[in-house]
This record gives sequence, structure tokens and C-alpha cells, in this order.
Amino acid sequence: MVNNSENSILSDSTQTSIRARKFKQGGYGFFIMNLIYLVVVVKFIPALNLDASALLSFLAYVLFIGFLTYYLLQEKKLLAQVLAFIYAGRSGNAIYFLLGDNIFPAVPFFLPCLLITFYLLGRVGWDWP
Repeated sequence: MVNNSENSILSDSTQTSIRARKFKQGGYGFFIMNLIYLVVVVKFIPALNLDASALLSFLAYVLFIGFLTYYLLQEKKLLAQVLAFIYAGRSGNAIYFLLGDNIFPAVPFFLPCLLITFYLLGRVGWDWP
């Protein structure tokens, strides 16, 4: 039997480009969903004083998310798997509190951000479709 490379499922360069595209989508999606999450949570926090301390905290959060995004764009699969596991836990926790009586008012709004982020990281970490 002759191995015809045209009949192979995907060539190596195609698999590499698909993997790079998934990491790019996962990285940028992770960054954007976290920024949306931050905006939603800040909107629902009662009596938030936007002093220098709060602004520095937000800046530190954005820089940390940017740092993680940079390494996701460098195709760090283990990082994606760890972050997907963390976001699965956060999503499960949010769903649990959503079913309760006394919930934080932003939970219904930031839960989709958590679930989308979990899916994007899962695509990267475990090659989901």
C-alpha cells in the first residue's frame, strides 16, 4: 500500500495553524471576557470608591490578565488547562450561588463570561471543537 499524503487527515502545517489559531482565539477571548467580567462586577459593587487604591488594583488585575494572555499566545497548553480548571470551578460556584436565595446581583451577568472563558480555554487545553 502506498501512503498518499493528499489523503491524510490534516498535514502538519495545517494542524500547526489550527493550533495557533485556537491559542490566539483562546488568549484574546480570555483577555476580553475578563475585561467584560471586571466591568460587570464593578458596575454592581455598591458604593465603590474609585480612589487611587481601587484604580491601582484594577490596573494590577488588567496587567495580570495581560501577562496570562501573553503566555497563552505563546501556546502554553498547561497554563490553558490550569486556567480552564479554575474557570470550571468558578463557573460551578457561580451556578451554585445562582440557585440560592441570597445572591450577588451580578452573578447572572458574569456567569456567561465565565462559561465562555472556560470553553475557550478548554478548546486550547484539550483540543475541543
